[in-house]
Amino acid sequence: MAANWWLALIIMVVLNGIVAWTLFTGLEPVSRRAKRWFFVVANGIGLVLAISQFFWMEF
Repeated sequence: MAANWWLALIIMVVLNGIVAWTLFTGLEPVSRRAKRWFFVVANGIGLVLAISQFFWMEF
């Protein structure tokens, strides 16, 4: 069960790292509203992936 929690944490950290890298290294300016929605959507996807791995992965 601890492995599931670690995997969920890794999923969220990786997706947030991708979001942060994309926002900080992007050359074109992005509005604050677009940044917020990008962050919300990425974290929503990460949350779904993190929760779903509890149901489909057996450790």
